[in-house]
Amino acid sequence: MQISAAFGLASLGHFATARSSLARGRTPIGGRLELRLPWPISTVDPHRAEDVAAALFGDALFDTLYVARDASSFAPSLAEAEPEVLHTQLRVRLRADLRTAKGRTLHARDVAASIARSRTLGARAWLAEVPAPKVEGNSLLFAMTDASKLTRALSSPLTAVVPPTFTPEAVDGTGPMKFTTRGDAVALVRNALAARGPSYLDEVILRAAPDLAASLHAFESGTDDIGWLGAGLHEPRAGSRAFDFGVAAWAVLFTGHEAARWDAPGVAQRLCDGIPPARLSYLALGPAWSTEPEQGWGGPPTSLLVSELSPWLIELAKALAATLSRPSHEVTVKLVPSTELTQRRLARSYGLALDVVRPFAPGSLATLVALASADNALQAGELTRHPPKVGEVTPRALARTMHCGVVGEVRVQGAHAHDVLLPASSAVHSFDLAAAYRERSPSR
Repeated sequence: MQISAAFGLASLGHFATARSSLARGRTPIGGRLELRLPWPISTVDPHRAEDVAAALFGDALFDTLYVARDASSFAPSLAEAEPEVLHTQLRVRLRADLRTAKGRTLHARDVAASIARSRTLGARAWLAEVPAPKVEGNSLLFAMTDASKLTRALSSPLTAVVPPTFTPEAVDGTGPMKFTTRGDAVALVRNALAARGPSYLDEVILRAAPDLAASLHAFESGTDDIGWLGAGLHEPRAGSRAFDFGVAAWAVLFTGHEAARWDAPGVAQRLCDGIPPARLSYLALGPAWSTEPEQGWGGPPTSLLVSELSPWLIELAKALAATLSRPSHEVTVKLVPSTELTQRRLARSYGLALDVVRPFAPGSLATLVALASADNALQAGELTRHPPKVGEVTPRALARTMHCGVVGEVRVQGAHAHDVLLPASSAVHSFDLAAAYRERSPSR
């Protein structure tokens, strides 16, 4: 299997037209896409910073009150307009008649509950300066006066709006597609009730790939329409076009209490920086990084915890363990249920752990808060309240004072069939499945 060569094809980069430039009247409506990914897809939770499915498909399923045009410019989405200044408060009016994909009417109190939910999960530090809103009719009142700070906070995918009935297993949102399950597959189906308008495609069928080769084999054989991280397992699929939409999340290595003296700020990032990029190139972790002297693991023999449901992370964990292990300082991979990984990460009861962290918003400061939240949510809140001056620096540099280190990027990268137009999302680095469509031949 020439997986490394196949993955390299993705770097050719085929950038499709963004949704904002598509003319709806000229876009074919209907059709379907199929793909499979080495990630868990049966549950989605936009409020969890480690949820890769939300990073990849959240924009198709959920909306935020505001959307980011760039790191400093925002526009209303589920909100009717910019926040209205009322002396010492800001009023955010909701758009009228908001309904979820399952037909539930969304009221202001539901949106307030959604914000509260996100605060208890991944957005705790991100919302440190945003007070809990009061509900007044179809509006939310925030006891603050900085409108730009509020719109920035409420544009994060970590603050996506969900109804009170939402669970990761019963996904419901206002986005252009509806989440349904069909046996061992997930179907993202056009949502006729979508707040921003429904998708062009009828549906996108997602399947979980058991390993890195499954998607490439299915794409090369013509079974799937998208190849994850490449254009084929043995050779490129004829007529396929590569795409690279950038970073959906970061793969992050954590040190915990069982690492003893090696559980110190900066250790994890030094370990990551000492790994030669060539050893991990087949995983498409993004641009090569500048390496430091390779020191390997010097703590006590330990397990590297990783979710048993994430084949891509498992493959990365195996490569890390093999690279970091030293005599009498062995690192072995231990697969654990996702719930156990979450619990042990909260208690920091491990030697090493591998997980993902999603971007909170564009810009280095948002990246700093995201990584700090994964490290210590209480301390991360101080970064939001008293933000340091952060220039354009890499995530690796930002993690050098934490108990975690950035191994590399989880990229939205691969190849698609010749008749598929697959745009990037304007809000986050991911697919814009709402604007994806299949070109129709002249004979149709």
